[in-house]
Formats: sequence, C-alpha cells, structure tokens
Amino acid sequence: MLHIIGDINVDLLMALAEWPHEGGDALAHTVTWSSGGTGINSAVAVARMGGHGRLWGRVGNDPAATQALTIAQAAGVDLQGIQSDDHIPTGLCVIPVTTGGERTFLSYRGANQAWQFPSDWPTTPGWLHVCGHALLSDPQKANAIQALNYAQQHGWQTSIDLCEPLTHYFAQIINQLAQPLSVLLGNQAEMQAVAPSHSRAAPICITKQGANGALVAVAGHTTHYPAFVVDAIDTTACGDTFASVCVLGLTQGAPLADAVLVANAAGAITASRRGAADIVPTNHEVCALLQQHQQPIPPWLATMVQYPHQ
Repeated sequence: MLHIIGDINVDLLMALAEWPHEGGDALAHTVTWSSGGTGINSAVAVARMGGHGRLWGRVGNDPAATQALTIAQAAGVDLQGIQSDDHIPTGLCVIPVTTGGERTFLSYRGANQAWQFPSDWPTTPGWLHVCGHALLSDPQKANAIQALNYAQQHGWQTSIDLCEPLTHYFAQIINQLAQPLSVLLGNQAEMQAVAPSHSRAAPICITKQGANGALVAVAGHTTHYPAFVVDAIDTTACGDTFASVCVLGLTQGAPLADAVLVANAAGAITASRRGAADIVPTNHEVCALLQQHQQPIPPWLATMVQYPHQ
C-alpha cells in the first residue's frame, strides 16, 4: 500500500485575466470550490490510477472537512488515517489562476499543522510518500519526520515531494532521517535549491519540468522524458499528480521509464483542466492519451485498469 502524508484543504480557485498590483482590485471571471491540498490531490491521483492508497492528515470538525474529503471518498481513497480536530478549522487555500494557467497559493493550513503520528501506524510493508507542506511546521513536521524514520526502520521505501518553502531547510530534514529516501521529487527551482543535498537525500532524484517533461537522475546519470503537449489552463494539481502517480508506478515494480511516462501523461491531462483533486484523470483517460500518442501502455498501468485498488 502507498501511504501519503499531506495537507487536506478546501480550495477556492479564482480565474483572473491578470494579476493585480498591491492594493489593486481584480475581478475573477470564474470561481470554483473544490477539494484540494497536496495530500488530497496525491491520494486521489493514486486512487484514480487504480492504486491502493491511505491518506494521513487532519481536518477540523466543521462542514469544510466534509467538502474537503468528498472527492477522496468517492475515488476510493483509504481514509482511516484521517484525524479530526475540535479546535482548529480545516485548511483553506485561495488559488488565483491567470490566463496562462499559472497559479499562486494563499494558504491557511489550519488543522493540517496539528497532525500527530498515530500509535497504530501499520507495520506491514509499504511505501511512505510525504508531501513537502507536511514538513513545514511543528507539530506536523516533527510527526512526519517520526513517520519517515519509523517507515525506514521497518524496511519501507520513502519519498518526499518538495515545495518551495521546504527548500530553505531541507538539509536539516535529511539530517534527521536514519536513512536516505528512496526518491526525491520537486520542480526545477526546488531541485536546484536543494542540489547540494541530492547525493545524500536519495539515489533517485526526479525534476518536474512541466511542459518540458521530467529529468530523472540516477547515480549521476540524467535522462530526459518529454512531456505530452496539451493546452494548459491550470497547473494547480499537476505536480502532486505527477509525483504520486510516478511513486505509485514504482510501488508496482515498474521501471523508472514506465513510471515517469504515465506520470507525465497524468500531469498533462490535469494541466488541461481547471480545478484540483476533482479533475485528476482516471487510468482509462491516461491510457487513452498514451494510445493517442502511439505510446505503449506499461504493464503496471494495464494491471491497475484491470484490477483496481489491489
């Protein structure tokens, strides 16, 4: 099973013609409420690929929690790891999106920051994927590090998907882990910012390059995997989708090339839609895009289509 620690939010997306100056007044031409947060986006992507994933996170005891978790529940995400907080509201993220599809995040992390490592963490073999925002502030940060160490001590594979704020003290996080990660992922700016830590962070480093595809570095050798060309209108959940689908492929024993191929396809479809977790593609949609581009469907994905959530 793929276990995911990450944020759970209600997302408010606002489509803008242009970004306002400070103190300005900009009109949004569309507004969309949806489930979001790095944890939700990642877990829904795994479930819609047909994978079995458990989400670990914390929400408030409020109506926003229901909305935040609705998409994940419908997708078949395992929500046994969700904690409820009676005092802190569910996270909220306001996301202005400009005409080119670029987005800016204005986040209230809320109950996410209060997540606690549970006493009943599973001991059966698995893979732990930690979304970068879960490592930003305590107590969530300390508990996520505890989960990583526990997982590594029990023979699990582990991965981190970076976020920009995490890059400023990523080296400190790595120093607190008993072992290197299995995989480190991040966008180009993030991976460049933590470049001095690559060699001790993970043997596999994957750089997400959006419209330019992905770079995969293994033992000093770098391979470029091209993207699928789409009309990008919203990149909100693209990085989360790419990272979680790529890691899902690796949990299924897929070669790196096959895992990245499917992740690129899933990320491309996500970029062509406006929204967050609600617009993450299904395995059938990813297969259709691969066939459209005359790419073979990797065996691990074909198995996910035939036997989902195994």
